[in-house]
Amino acid sequence: MRCLTPIILLALFVVPLASGSRVGPEPYRRPHVPLQWEQRRAVAHALQQGTPVYCGGGRSNAVALTFDDGPGPFSAELLNVLRDEGAHATFFLVGNRLRDWPQAARAETLLGVLGNHSWSHAHLTALPRWLVWLELARTQASMSAELGWKPRLFRAPYELHDAMTDGVARSFGLLEVFWSVDSGDDVRHATTRSVTRKVLRGLRPGAIVLMHEIHPWTIRALPAILHAIRARGLRAVSVPELLALDPPAAHQHCPFAPGGD
Repeated sequence: MRCLTPIILLALFVVPLASGSRVGPEPYRRPHVPLQWEQRRAVAHALQQGTPVYCGGGRSNAVALTFDDGPGPFSAELLNVLRDEGAHATFFLVGNRLRDWPQAARAETLLGVLGNHSWSHAHLTALPRWLVWLELARTQASMSAELGWKPRLFRAPYELHDAMTDGVARSFGLLEVFWSVDSGDDVRHATTRSVTRKVLRGLRPGAIVLMHEIHPWTIRALPAILHAIRARGLRAVSVPELLALDPPAAHQHCPFAPGGD
């Protein structure tokens, strides 16, 4: 009996430790990254809703950074920043620029998703239907030839769209994606500081942020933006990832400031 006493005392001491609070730091849990089939399903579901996407539902910690008007001379620098921060993004490419920077477009597929931004960055609502169709068709064909697949996302230049252009986009099976946060990086006198300030002011779960990869001040603002995203417990994802992680409500409620690209 005397020999059993230390064993009993040890058991009484160890069991509460095993069943109670953890000793030491919590183990690292890798953030969930939606699989490709989950992303495709989320895009298809959003397309069935019949309306453009402006934001996610705001129920997760995901935000989507989007970059228009590429590829271009600053694409490689942009990708370096995203890669260093482990961030994903969505790149809406202008078709007639793809032939000049095909390698940049291929590299962008490694850190996110590409979308159609028309062939010549035209004012689509001022064009007849057949020319709108051609703007989208040439870009789809060019991306298919260079990359081996066609995009599933579309953003109309200058946010100019109407029932006709929406119908053409749907005929290609393209989901229209706009934004809830306009960085203002494409306006006169935009600076690194102004871009950073505008993005951080609108940053919240589910946000879709509009930026352009053709401006050096945007690239310079990106490290501070990504640092703020991380500091707020958020993470930068692609639009399909956002739709899979945080699908928008049937009636999207996102405070957004419409503005031109």
